[in-house]
Amino acid sequence: MEALLIYLANSSAGIALFYSVYWLFLRKETFHSANRWFLLLALLTAVLLPIIPIHYSGITEGDGSRQGFRMVSDTFKHLPVVGESELTNQGINWQQAILPVYFAGASIILLRLLVQSIILFHLMLKHRIQLLDGVRIVENERYGLPFSFFNIVFINPRFHTQDDLPEILAHEKVHIREHHWFDLLFIELLTVIFWFNPFIWFFERSIKQNHEYLADKGVLAQGHTVGRYQALLVNQLMGMQVIGITNNLNFALNANRLKMMTKKKTSRILGVKFMWALPALALLLFAFAEPEYRVTQGMQSDNETIVNDLNSAQKTIKVSGTVVNENGDPLPGASIVIKGSTIGTVSDIDGTFTLVDPNPKESDSKVCYSELVVSFVGLETRILTVSSVDNKLEFEIPPVKMKDAVQILYNSNYSGEQLIPPPPPPPPADKIKDVKAIDQKTPPPPPPSKTKSTEVVFYVVEDMPQYPGGFEAMQDYVSKMQQKLAQGKNLKGKATVSFTVNGKGKVTDIKVVEKDNDDAAKGAVMIVSTMEDWTPGKQRGKSVPVKYLLPIEFK
Repeated sequence: MEALLIYLANSSAGIALFYSVYWLFLRKETFHSANRWFLLLALLTAVLLPIIPIHYSGITEGDGSRQGFRMVSDTFKHLPVVGESELTNQGINWQQAILPVYFAGASIILLRLLVQSIILFHLMLKHRIQLLDGVRIVENERYGLPFSFFNIVFINPRFHTQDDLPEILAHEKVHIREHHWFDLLFIELLTVIFWFNPFIWFFERSIKQNHEYLADKGVLAQGHTVGRYQALLVNQLMGMQVIGITNNLNFALNANRLKMMTKKKTSRILGVKFMWALPALALLLFAFAEPEYRVTQGMQSDNETIVNDLNSAQKTIKVSGTVVNENGDPLPGASIVIKGSTIGTVSDIDGTFTLVDPNPKESDSKVCYSELVVSFVGLETRILTVSSVDNKLEFEIPPVKMKDAVQILYNSNYSGEQLIPPPPPPPPADKIKDVKAIDQKTPPPPPPSKTKSTEVVFYVVEDMPQYPGGFEAMQDYVSKMQQKLAQGKNLKGKATVSFTVNGKGKVTDIKVVEKDNDDAAKGAVMIVSTMEDWTPGKQRGKSVPVKYLLPIEFK
């Protein structure tokens, strides 16, 4: 039922769009025959396009916008959704409320059409059909207004004179000869389906009005005078349209119809106005089309390469897994992206994720593989490679463990060599066979951080802390302090200090991570401890503590 409602909405939009083109550009022109085909084809197009969408394939690069849409889709696929059954439990489903109303309206319109048709067939059976001037006529006393139904003309002898009969028959002959009944039957059936759309009723009125323009033109083309014919129409003005599927002599009899009989024929050059239908058609084609994109890692140079990429793109690799921190706890909100593209997803509350690579790479040995980039704020980025060995295209990978990433600040006087990680802590006492063998001179491990146990320390945040004046100002400060501390002293060596810029911008939790000698360590601590207050770092708009490493070398 949801598909039916979507179809009705899409077709109604097309009907409204095409009628707007007709009303704005074509309704006042004398292209009556062309207008007839425009109205019919516009309705047919609006009704069929949503049913038969155009399918096409396209090739786009890995960083194209199409992948962006897929990434957004995959990103939110883990969010909780409310199913139709849950909506039903909460109250009356909106589809259950609107569908009975729609079918009730359609049934009423259909019943109206059937009743009107049955009445006319009953009149044809009740009264004898006569042949007059090549036209099949049914004389009746039920309706006073002459009208045609299919190829039969209904007239009431009491409401017209014998002298008026030639013009009336000439008028109805045009309707019969040009098969206007087909247009009326088509629009009446559409009103049953789209009765709720006011534009379908506008279409019906315009089609009938255009029929009368064509019939008037046909009558005058046979040599009947304009004045006498207009007088006949005015005499029939008091009649009333009763049957929707018939052509009535006085339908839309107003000043516009009378003026149209004597209006100068529109120049053929103005037929270019029909071109306004093309933008409307293009808009509907774009709205209802169903593209199928094939993703390539770059623009191809020849057709053969493009075909190969399309064939290889038919294979997809599906990867499922879990992202955890160093303690093994689930890490929700981690970003998992296919390397070199914007196709990706995020881990859910349990740290789990599922990602499909629609265009995996292919090695020289024809093995498909995907490279996944796993990242999280404050943690080291990891790159995982998954290959389709033995034609396996779905994988459940082991938990991805994310490690802390420490920001290292280099000053201008530091040589830039790689840091030597601190030695591991000594083994537990129960694992040592000879306790006396431990070097008593080994310094104890550094004291625990002074930050509160409940406070989370970050390593990388959205807005990193800023030293007053920026990084260059910090380099100048460190250089001046190095020169000041080294004056009159034989101070040489390297030391690496870790510290935390807390939520208020103050430097806290200073530790010596690596040192050549005690003097270098004391000098490095002195430099860090006398720093000015920083602008604190922020994560999602909140000030948070951020940890740094600063290597300092005294020469």
